[in-house]
Amino acid sequence: PSQISMFSRVASAGVAAFRRPVTAFTPSLWARSMATVQPAVLNRDMGRNQWYVHLSRTEGADLNVIKKVISDLRADCSKKGVNLVVGFGPTLLADITSDMPADFQPYETFKSTDGSGREAKGTQEELLLWVNHDQKDLIWKAMYDARRGLEGHMSVARETPTFIYGESLDMTGFIDGTGNPPEEKDVEVAVVPEGEPGAGGSFIIAQRWVHDLTSWEKLPLEEQEGVFGRTKKDSTRLDVQPAHSHLSHVELREGKTGDDSTPKRDEMSRRSTPYAFHDGTVGLYFMAF
Repeated sequence: PSQISMFSRVASAGVAAFRRPVTAFTPSLWARSMATVQPAVLNRDMGRNQWYVHLSRTEGADLNVIKKVISDLRADCSKKGVNLVVGFGPTLLADITSDMPADFQPYETFKSTDGSGREAKGTQEELLLWVNHDQKDLIWKAMYDARRGLEGHMSVARETPTFIYGESLDMTGFIDGTGNPPEEKDVEVAVVPEGEPGAGGSFIIAQRWVHDLTSWEKLPLEEQEGVFGRTKKDSTRLDVQPAHSHLSHVELREGKTGDDSTPKRDEMSRRSTPYAFHDGTVGLYFMAF
């Protein structure tokens, strides 16, 4: 996968982002505290279609032009009812505000320890734009206009259109997002609290995973369920978690990871959707706050 770190105060397999909502991108507005959450961060009704674009500045980029394009994009999306999240990488955010969140740094590449040579590559960029709506034409036009406006100032590193598959399924056929915290906990989980640097913003991790569906579909149902740690039909948690299951590795608990007899800790609010490219590549775009 590719990954980045962003702050919204957004990765190809991992991004930490900080997004922050403002009414206009001007030095005076960025200079004062604005502990307001971007509405789309807390909106779990993403619509049937999503679009993610990662960009970085080019030589000679004009920061004022970039601010103006983002401001116009926010106004346009608000007018048309399109959900928008703007995520800033650490270098761009540092040039916009001194109110930097604690320990905000570029996403690093993680290498496997099993000798396979596999990597989860850190593909840190400076800006992540994420739009979503039921109508694909609306989100395409929003991204098209923003990209045109940023020409000569920012270049597109990668983009990923995604969609809702069935009843919120991953391409593997399993229900996605079962382990999300209750919606009423999203502010607690996803937003930097008042009194801390970057208050009102959110850290974002974004990852783009590639699925080998041909090999996956050859696995017996029991093995597939062992990989996830849940049943495929209704996403019921397995009573006994295999050591290699997804839950055994990512569900952080006060005690042993994946041990549901203890409370959860360090939760994330996730928004994952599948993608399918014309070359046959399919996978999951994972994004969490």
